[in-house]
Amino acid sequence: MKQKKILFVANTDMHIELCYLPYIAYLKKQGYIVHVATNTNKIWPNCDKKISIPIHRTPFKLDNIKAITKLKKVIREEQYDFISTSTPMGAVITRFAAKKMKKKNLVKILYTAHGFHFFKGAPIINYILYYPIEKYLSKYTDILVTINNEDYQFSKKHFKIDTRLINGIGYHQDRFNNTLNINQKKTVRKQLGINNKDYVIIYIAEISKRKRQEYLVKALSKMNLDNIKVLLVGGDILNKKIDNMIEKLNLNNSIKILGFRSDVSKLLDISDLVLSVSRQEGLPLNIMEAMAKQKTIVVTDCRGNRDLIKNNYNGIIVPINDDKYLINTIEELKSNKALSNKLGTNNKGLVDKYEINNILPEYTKIYEELLNEENNN
Repeated sequence: MKQKKILFVANTDMHIELCYLPYIAYLKKQGYIVHVATNTNKIWPNCDKKISIPIHRTPFKLDNIKAITKLKKVIREEQYDFISTSTPMGAVITRFAAKKMKKKNLVKILYTAHGFHFFKGAPIINYILYYPIEKYLSKYTDILVTINNEDYQFSKKHFKIDTRLINGIGYHQDRFNNTLNINQKKTVRKQLGINNKDYVIIYIAEISKRKRQEYLVKALSKMNLDNIKVLLVGGDILNKKIDNMIEKLNLNNSIKILGFRSDVSKLLDISDLVLSVSRQEGLPLNIMEAMAKQKTIVVTDCRGNRDLIKNNYNGIIVPINDDKYLINTIEELKSNKALSNKLGTNNKGLVDKYEINNILPEYTKIYEELLNEENNN
């Protein structure tokens, strides 16, 4: 009997590392051949073959046409039984490349949507550009997994497709079980140039237009930042734009850009407030991790954030563009420790259902469902 072959496709290695390594390991353990395609050559354990495809996250790039052509050839030659795709451009390119094979029912396709570009409050241009493409490509998708309620309801209403709702892709509780003691916290703070009396705000997210660090820095520049330190944690795709803004506004002593970090658990331990000012989310891991640590959380009122935070219960939801509301909320939580502690404590246990060991079985059930269907090949 032929050994079945699976392909995972995403824009970047980072997306695979953050989201899909446990799933790849599971499928490999079940005896499947597993390939991965991203825009680089990095390989991992349990990956039988790594394929470099020039996927660009910006839609209107010539590389994306090249990516479709190359991936189409790979799919035809490798004869995959099942393709799992995610990230907006990764999913678009995959389904265009697999159209011919899908029409012949020679491959099954799973698309995990980490957040449609068309969402409540999105610019109308997003609907004009992205909705028709998703509508068309839904014909070449066997199962669509959505990870927040807004996307799920939209798909059920507008797409004729088998849509499932799963609570994210799984956060790893074991990475957040340890808590620093008082002396360890002092040490970490000292290493970062933070004294013990400072109020520490942390925002863990890729520095990008979508995550809106620019908006945050401008808003913070309007408030008194004495005894406040703000940590921006995440890789930078804006080419030091935020660094330059911080310097121009003379906020270097208050706002620190730490880049990508592998010690997020420790950074959460030394922080008093976890913040997210994103305009859109799928189902944010950074907020799940903060919930696991029972931290005080403030998020903007957008898809994904609303799925995790109940306003004034386990965090506070602020309007997306209301600087004054955001500042007042930060100042209130800084001065009202009882309220802050209550919001954090209320997170206890809420995040359990999002843990990888609870989410993995839901995806593996879909994998087996698709892999066990009879193909014509």
